[in-house]
Amino acid sequence: MKKPSFKLSLTILIPLLLSLIFIFVAWQIIHVRFTPPIEGSIMLKKATLYSDNLGLCDDSIPDNLATDDVIVESLPSILSHCVKSLKSDSGIKKHAVNIPHEWRNDTRLSTQQGVGKALYHFEFPFAVIPEDLWAIVLPMVSQNTAVFLNGNLLGWGGSFEAPVARNASSPQMFTFPSTAFHQGINELDIYLISEPFKSGFLGQVHIAPAEVITPAYQKYSVFRHTLPLAITLTIAVISFLMLLLWVYRRQDTEYGLFALSGFFWVINTLNQFVIDIPFSGYLWDGMIYLSSGLLSLSGLFFIHRLLEKKQAVLEKSLVIVMVLTFSTLLILPKTWVHPLFFEAGHWISILAVLYLFSITVIHATKAQQIEWHVLALAIGIIAFFALYDVLMMMGLRPLYEGRFLHFGAPFLLISFSWIMLQRFISTLNKVEKYNLELEQLNQGLEDRVKARGEKIAESYEMIRVLGQERVLADERSRIMRDMHDGIGVYLTSMIRQIENNNINREQLSESAHNALNDLRLMIDSLGSASTDIPAMLGMFRTRINVMLTACQIELVWHVEELPPVKDFGPERALNLLRILQEAVTNALKHSGASRIGLSAYSELTPQGLGLIKVEVYDNGKGFSNSKSEGNGLKNMEYRAKKIAAEFKIETNQNGSRVIVTLPITMETQEANST
Repeated sequence: MKKPSFKLSLTILIPLLLSLIFIFVAWQIIHVRFTPPIEGSIMLKKATLYSDNLGLCDDSIPDNLATDDVIVESLPSILSHCVKSLKSDSGIKKHAVNIPHEWRNDTRLSTQQGVGKALYHFEFPFAVIPEDLWAIVLPMVSQNTAVFLNGNLLGWGGSFEAPVARNASSPQMFTFPSTAFHQGINELDIYLISEPFKSGFLGQVHIAPAEVITPAYQKYSVFRHTLPLAITLTIAVISFLMLLLWVYRRQDTEYGLFALSGFFWVINTLNQFVIDIPFSGYLWDGMIYLSSGLLSLSGLFFIHRLLEKKQAVLEKSLVIVMVLTFSTLLILPKTWVHPLFFEAGHWISILAVLYLFSITVIHATKAQQIEWHVLALAIGIIAFFALYDVLMMMGLRPLYEGRFLHFGAPFLLISFSWIMLQRFISTLNKVEKYNLELEQLNQGLEDRVKARGEKIAESYEMIRVLGQERVLADERSRIMRDMHDGIGVYLTSMIRQIENNNINREQLSESAHNALNDLRLMIDSLGSASTDIPAMLGMFRTRINVMLTACQIELVWHVEELPPVKDFGPERALNLLRILQEAVTNALKHSGASRIGLSAYSELTPQGLGLIKVEVYDNGKGFSNSKSEGNGLKNMEYRAKKIAAEFKIETNQNGSRVIVTLPITMETQEANST
């Protein structure tokens, strides 16, 4: 026989333990009552009810009557006149009632509609006038009250200007000095106004010394007013955080629906702590009932997505029914709307909560996970509170016990927090597992990459060696070609003169000088200055300066700082030097100039292209282009093409100018040798 696992035992025991705790807490909540000390306090249980069936009291009394300095009639005087009129007018219905008292259960008042106004008159004796400060506490009342002791106004519960203040869940306490009592019979009058009429009631009435009854009043006020306010603020904050989470994770619609449900929950619980409502009671009640229906609908959508049980047909049907229902209520008479909301609205909420409780229990049973049991339990507690409130609305529970649905929110928040915590832990475990697997994969990948890298490094080393060998071979070929085309030509000419015994000393000397100059140009082009045009031109100046000085020709030199030229190596340097050498030689031989100049500078074209211009010029006699088309000019043009440069000659009677223009950024443009 297989023993049950420890995990399965926890899945059963923890939900059972939480169920007992939740049920105990819920049971204690619905039994919280105002319990003042028995000794020293008086609880009034009998009263005479005067119903304002004649409309003697105003439905709305302006608030400024309580604060203006100059007024015709003050608020206290209006309220005092109202109370006196109700007690003295023979047409006012009156009868004895037991306290607590609900207007809806009083058949003598059940025919009245709209705003309800009534006066409770109490009489109690004091043989000896007590001392110290005393207080009257009304733990639960319907909307607004004004309290009179022996004809003196002790205070009121809020605004009497329509819409009048509501104190549905706010206990009221009115303190007064003991001198307000009379020896013998004392009269206590409580004027009460309620909208709608059937919501009117008066709960317990306690009279006691202030120091005796204040602790009990404060404790009950925290339970009925402060605690619902704190719960509502908590839901509002959490809903806002869920809304932000949904904004960043639109795919998780349950977060957005939770925020929406929280928003409707906040609206639905406003009656528990809002005293001065911002608009008419009819619209306020309509908003509260509407939020109840929308809360049920959004809550259903939320649970469906949380449990991953989308019911598209059911959801669409409910939306259609909701729209049709509220559209119909907009055209119905005002006197019909409130009863329909009152009777049908809460039952719809109950059915929705019971449905959600059922599907959550089924899911928890199948999933066998603690968090889903906790959620089912929380929804069950909410259903319990909602059913209790519906029974109160139906008259099966007293109104003065108050509503309890808003106390279900903490249970739902606990369960949802548990689910979120479990999701976080599950996601964290998956991430840790994924990180471990990823680390193992990364380690394997690193090993493979390392091995492959070593092979690639070997291949690169081999390619580098081969590349160096190729570069050396290309450079040897280029040098040999340059020597053959330059020095070789001059040496061949010299050898032929010697072999043929046809020696022309002048030609032989010129060929030797040309060969030497060409060798010098090759040496200059092979140096480190080959990529630095100003430095290369400086070396060229040293070569030609001796020759120009010997010929008594002035050298004009102007070379600026020049930017580097892309791909300008030894081969291009040699071709540029040969062009300049040819230009200087031509000027020496043919121009008859007394001054030869060389300038180099950079400039920008209108299109933004950078150029370097190198110019050789003289002040000689110039020449005619038609007579000067010899091999020298053709060679200069050919060499200019090889270095991707523009070649230009300008000549007139004042001298000649050879211009070589190099683009600063140029693509390698090798011209084919002819």
